[in-house]
Formats: sequence, C-alpha cells, structure tokens
Amino acid sequence: MRVFLLVLFFSSAMNLKLHSQVNYVEFHKKISLAEQYVLDSNYSNASRVYFEAFQQFDFVFLGNCITACQTAIKSENDSLAFYFLERGVKHGLKLSSIKSDGLLQKLISKSSWNDFEKKYDSLRTIYINAINWEFRGKINELHALDQKWRNKHELHPWNFLWRPIIGLQWRKVVRRIVENELMPLINKYGYPGERLIGVEEQGMNKYLTRDHYTSFMVRLIFIHYFSFNSNLYGAFFIDEIKKGNLNAKQFADFHDFRAHYSTKNTKYKNQYYCQWMSNLGALKGVLVEDINRRRAEIGLGTYEQRIKELNYFFACRKESKVISSLTNVAIFY
Repeated sequence: MRVFLLVLFFSSAMNLKLHSQVNYVEFHKKISLAEQYVLDSNYSNASRVYFEAFQQFDFVFLGNCITACQTAIKSENDSLAFYFLERGVKHGLKLSSIKSDGLLQKLISKSSWNDFEKKYDSLRTIYINAINWEFRGKINELHALDQKWRNKHELHPWNFLWRPIIGLQWRKVVRRIVENELMPLINKYGYPGERLIGVEEQGMNKYLTRDHYTSFMVRLIFIHYFSFNSNLYGAFFIDEIKKGNLNAKQFADFHDFRAHYSTKNTKYKNQYYCQWMSNLGALKGVLVEDINRRRAEIGLGTYEQRIKELNYFFACRKESKVISSLTNVAIFY
C-alpha cells in the first residue's frame, strides 16, 4: 500500500511541476498546509503535501526538508524519509546534524542508510557549488559589523550615559549597512537568502558558534534597520518572495518591525503580518481579517494558525521538552 501511495505521489506531483508556473507564494501555501497537518499530528498528510511541494519546486528551504523528513519518519514511510533527507543535504543539511537530531538519527538503523552515506559527499557538493561564495562572504562581514554594535549596545544597559550614544552609532552603522552595502548587492544579485548564499554555519564569522538550519543574517539586519524608524522598500520584497530568494516568514518578521516603527511613512503603519508581533491586544486597530489577507498574499497560514504554533512552542518549553527542528526551525522561522 505504501509503495502504491509513493507512486501516486510521484505521478501527481510531476503533473503539478509540468503544468504550473514557478511562483514561491504557491510553495509557501503548500508548506503552510503541511505545517497545519503537523500541528494536528497528521504526519501522513503532512508528508504527502511536502512531497507535492518538493516535486513542484527545484529549490526548497532547509527547515522544510528537515520537518518533512521528520513527518515521514513519524508516519513510518522510509522511502519518503530518505527522499526528504537527500533534498536536505542538497540544501545544506550536514551529516553531523542528522546524527544529532532526535528523530533524524533513527534513519541510521534503516537498510537504506548505507546507500545514503555513499551519496552524501556528492549531495553536499551540489549544495557547495550552488552558493555564491563572494556574496556569502560579504553578508558574513555585514552581519559581524551589525552584531559588533548590537553587542556594544546590549552589554551596556546599566550605563545611562553611554548607551544612548552607542545606540546612535549603531543606528548609523545599520543604515550604512543597508543603504550603502546591502541594497546595492540585493539589486544586483537578489535577496541573500538560502537560495543564493546557503544556510549559516559555524565559523562564518566570530558570532556564528554553531550550525544553523536557515539563513537569518540579513533578516536580523533588516529587523534592526526597521526598528530605527526607517521606511525603505516595498513591493521589491514581494518579488523576491515570488522568486524564492526570500522566505515569506522572514519577510513577515522584519515587516512587522517596519509596521510598528513606521512614523515618517504611514504607508506601512499597522500593516502587520503578526509573524513576530502577534499580540493583538497590544496592536490597537489591527483587524484579524486584514492580517489574514496579508498573510495569504505571501502564502502564509492564518493568524489563528500562527497562534497555534506559538502556543505549541511555549507549551513544550514549559514542560522542559527539547524543541526539535520539527517545530522550532521550519515552522517558526
């Protein structure tokens, strides 16, 4: 029965790939549906939807690969699990991460593991060759500069004399990073997300002390930039989502800061996606239907689904459970 279903997945997904235009808003819609199934513990349906999305799109985000693989493991579908695992390696997943993950490591005992290990180096090479390393290096530098000033500011909360001065300097640095360095690069290459520069790995700069399952450096820079009441760039970001360069969730994250701090340009005032700032009680005049409309436009699930994700996350943390990448990586970032 499982083999039949797998064949059905392949044939239906190939039809999707042949008869649809590549638009990553559609990808995010499918991922949001899969994540809803994950939250409902319906791992079989989640695996099916992930597979359809992965067959339709050549590039997929690493966090989604990890979550998809874990859902296949939970639904005891080894064929799909190894398919998702191989896609993960092609998008940055390391062997060491597989062996240390509470769910992924279960595949080591499977009969297909030896074949996977033989493929690992060639799959890793595909990932390495897909990265624009010059662009990657520049982003590492810009992130390090932002973090240098961020740390100076955050490490002096007790000093009421120096902290405001450092804050002003940090603001100037972030503005220069975005407007003089980052945006010219983005205009030339596209938004530097996983598709262009891969995921963040230990040692890329001195502030990266472990491997990550996502590319978050530029997202963090834009969060800092928009936190300083700056209001640049609009539809450009939506185009980058459609191209697959920018993860819709990351855009929703930093756009929430723009919506919150937009004082000079009221166009973005209160235009929340509630990916980061999700407390409606503190967001006066913001309607759920408007939030859901914005989220749907970039392929994200509803505000209600986002709250369900957060409640699940905090419930796990309260119970002192280890939050695996099943919820922490793909769903939350």
